[in-house]
Amino acid sequence: MKDSIRKDKRRKEALKMDFFYHNAWSLSHKYSSMLMNHIENENYYELSAMYYSQYMNELHQRGYNKNKNYVQVWNTMINTGTRDSIRLLHQTSVQRSN
Repeated sequence: MKDSIRKDKRRKEALKMDFFYHNAWSLSHKYSSMLMNHIENENYYELSAMYYSQYMNELHQRGYNKNKNYVQVWNTMINTGTRDSIRLLHQTSVQRSN
């Protein structure tokens, strides 16, 4: 009986973490789509910094772990600062959010 209770708790925790992971990628897709709409704008880097901070703020508000690859890909995009890095971010977000 105790083993099944422990298994249920672990299963519940794993499902919760999986939900958070997929939801964080969906948020990434949302913000990267907005960024892709402005990729040809001459101020694309300022816009990318703005969307990055909004994305990070929403992750913080929802209590998501910021040591995951959905944050790492955004950090890479900010550090690189090119239009190609924005496209790669969007492609990754689309693939992971499905």
